Amino acid sequence: MGIIEPSIFTGPHVLKKFNELRMRELCEDNLLEFLKNGWKYIDPAPFVGGWHLEAIAEHLQAVTDGAIKRLVINVPPRTSKSSVCSVAWPAWTWAQKPESPLAGPQVQFLSASYAQTLSLRDSVKTRRLITSPWYQQHWGSRFVLTGDVNTKGRFENNKGGYRLATSVDGTLTGEGGDVILVDDAHSATEVESDLVRKSTLEWWDEAMSTRLNNQKTGAFVVIMQRLHQEDLTGHIITKEQDNWTWLMLPMKHEKDRHCVTYVQGAKFWEDPRTEEGELLCPDRFGPVEVENLERRLGPYAAAGQLQQAPSPRGGGIIKEEWWKHWTEP
Repeated sequence: MGIIEPSIFTGPHVLKKFNELRMRELCEDNLLEFLKNGWKYIDPAPFVGGWHLEAIAEHLQAVTDGAIKRLVINVPPRTSKSSVCSVAWPAWTWAQKPESPLAGPQVQFLSASYAQTLSLRDSVKTRRLITSPWYQQHWGSRFVLTGDVNTKGRFENNKGGYRLATSVDGTLTGEGGDVILVDDAHSATEVESDLVRKSTLEWWDEAMSTRLNNQKTGAFVVIMQRLHQEDLTGHIITKEQDNWTWLMLPMKHEKDRHCVTYVQGAKFWEDPRTEEGELLCPDRFGPVEVENLERRLGPYAAAGQLQQAPSPRGGGIIKEEWWKHWTEP
């Protein structure tokens, strides 16, 4: 039996309870609604939504449901990607009823970034969200954080779940997860170094890619901005493209790179933009802001970080349109 709709005879306290139950159901069913309602415990700045966050949330929910096992998300910086993926998603997953291997408080997360400080930042935010009065009121009865393992880098609950934060150069011996989550594997200031970049790819191939607790039911999620043709996204897509779902969200829409994702052979999602140059999140990055970013980054960095195309059309350093016919005077 579903929730009974309130009538005109319903008292204020009953109506309040009804609204709370409805909000709880909406948040459990929809990761983006969960993010919106819990935002004040994640970030003091006002929440700025957008269809790109809905797209990311839909794909992460498909991971939780077991429909997607390998997911790459490419999105520009400062678009709340870490807030939805690395902070809200683990907390939302633990709020679910354990109806699948990747839903419920028993799910174990192993997360990494290029820097330990970034991994710890998001781990702390997840823990802060879970311990918030809002979360505890609605889902606190489903699990309890254990007192003996409750640090910035690792916290566990009494149902067997944990969230472990590490870095690209961190030790992984003996550790694993039901979900392997990599949020920004490369530093923008070091990715041009062949040595550093190749070390990251070796870490992925030889360490992180082997850390799933269960190869059949576990999932990999990689979310990042593109920084180099041979970055982790390029490495994965080149080697295993058919096994991965690739959500590519450029700042400006390009018709010839229009993103459509497929899950289990069926179309799952399509970029809603139709016009060349339509912006990803105009409420946050309008034409003036994007133009300023492009000017500061330069053509090559802007192509990767904003457009998710580290080999830009027309060339990155010497552009095609700069070449002109020369006639001897």
